[in-house]
Amino acid sequence: MDALGSAIRVDVVSNKIVRILPRLEESVNEEWITNKSRYIYDSISIQRLNYPKLKYNLKFFVIS
Repeated sequence: MDALGSAIRVDVVSNKIVRILPRLEESVNEEWITNKSRYIYDSISIQRLNYPKLKYNLKFFVIS
């Protein structure tokens, strides 16, 4: 999810991603990922937007 090409480990339970962790990459001697990579599963499963909405006068309206 970022331009770093980080090595990751994805933990899955019942076909759902539960966490993403860094994996040791011997060729670059690094073991870290950004928060964007770490929490991308949240937007895949939890915060999915089905319909775009517009906020107008403190109310949300579905738009096409």
